[in-house]
Amino acid sequence: MSIVCSGRSRAAPVGEMQSALQRKPALQRKPAGALPRSLHCLRSRVLVPTYAYSLHHELQLGVVMRKRFCAGQEAAVVDCVAGYALCLDETARDMQEECKKKGLLATQAKSSTASCPVRVLVPKEKIADPQSLKLWLKVNG
Repeated sequence: MSIVCSGRSRAAPVGEMQSALQRKPALQRKPAGALPRSLHCLRSRVLVPTYAYSLHHELQLGVVMRKRFCAGQEAAVVDCVAGYALCLDETARDMQEECKKKGLLATQAKSSTASCPVRVLVPKEKIADPQSLKLWLKVNG
């Protein structure tokens, strides 16, 4: 299983990290261990890595693929989608800043155990237009 995150494609997080907005998003993989064992874990406690002093989170729409596709097959991507899930992308910002200063990828900052909790899969047939969904997150209430 793969978890692939996109970044540097939206103005708010780019401004927060003082990075450049890119036309094409930067893709980064998370290890399978970033996905907690329970798919109902957005209601449970967040696991904070011991090395993180500044843990940030961002609610994202996860696209769950039912089959693989290759680059250059963009027209076929929609047929490969099984459904969607709410994902919480967690990042150890202090570690991410250190990696940025050293010119390194911030993989470790985004790859702690259970750093990508998700909520139940919704079949794609139930969501007519995923681009128009309104997502929100309440912290501690």
